Amino acid sequence: MGLINADALTLHAREAETVSEVIFERVFNDSDLAEYHEIETGINVKTQIAFAERLGLLGKLSEGCTPNEADGFALTEKFWTPVLEDFRLKHCQNDMPALLKLFRKSQRINPDFFDAVGSEEFGIIISAVESALIENIHRKVWFNDTAAKTVDDAETPGVFTSNTDVDYFNSFDGLFKQIMTEVSDEEIDLKHINITDNEGDSYANQALAEDAAIAIFEQMVTIADERLVSNEDSFILATRTLADNYRATLRNKNLGSGFLEVVEEGRPKLYFDGIEVKVRYDWDRYIKTYQNNGTKWNLPHRAVFTTKSNIPVGTLSEEDLTTLDVFYDKTEKMNIMDAAYTIDAKHLEAYMTVAAY
Repeated sequence: MGLINADALTLHAREAETVSEVIFERVFNDSDLAEYHEIETGINVKTQIAFAERLGLLGKLSEGCTPNEADGFALTEKFWTPVLEDFRLKHCQNDMPALLKLFRKSQRINPDFFDAVGSEEFGIIISAVESALIENIHRKVWFNDTAAKTVDDAETPGVFTSNTDVDYFNSFDGLFKQIMTEVSDEEIDLKHINITDNEGDSYANQALAEDAAIAIFEQMVTIADERLVSNEDSFILATRTLADNYRATLRNKNLGSGFLEVVEEGRPKLYFDGIEVKVRYDWDRYIKTYQNNGTKWNLPHRAVFTTKSNIPVGTLSEEDLTTLDVFYDKTEKMNIMDAAYTIDAKHLEAYMTVAAY
């Protein structure tokens, strides 16, 4: 099938004459990647990330001529392991029904009818694809899993919805996979709050109890390392399910000034004890679409308390994540959109994260 499938349109009366009259389905998460993550550029090969352990106690009473020796610190490491991903979208004007006038009116057939690159209308399609690319990057950064399996996998059933093409998810390990792996690693002290409602055996039984979210957020902040709580850039990323539950509590209880919802520049902002709660509506969509076994969802309630510098995204060039190579192939008479980029995501320091799921 070509880039555009117009089979569902009724070609009678007055049809849409330009792409600008077509209403595109809204992108699920239109936020800039940099709102949630530091972007590390120049990453196209395996690259070391070194960590220096915090120094302990320093300074004892001086006696004699020899200074007191202090304990040193250890260095640890992780690695960027970026992968190269790409895709191509092709559109041929002959694929469109003759009556559908979605592109500029041509003055001649060859080449004007076939070449849509550079037209205002095709530019709108390019913009829609670029937005979808951003959405896909968000999905990969959090939900990718190199061991991704569907729920009906014959050998080792996984959590991905039946018939999902897991090749869209298994190029590198996303942040949820990394965080959950570290939570289960006894040698890594990554703090975790268990959300019992996630364990329900049906959609209905996974519903959050009243005031559950405020209790979860309170536990997350309480057990968090002081360096995370005191960091001015810390935030809580949360599914809509948790945010809506928290909003309900705010409406029903008279809480202090640090627990509120405000509107800034037309966008609602949630705060818990002065810490911003950023609602990840896209997480809910991905879970419901791609991690659904037909009876229940895989961990539908999730929150991560951290900083964006602790969950960076690595790429060779930030522009690669948002830019398409668009050209017209005269031989094939195809309008082509190519994209290629290197990408990886890293969870860096465990003490700077609290996860709830």
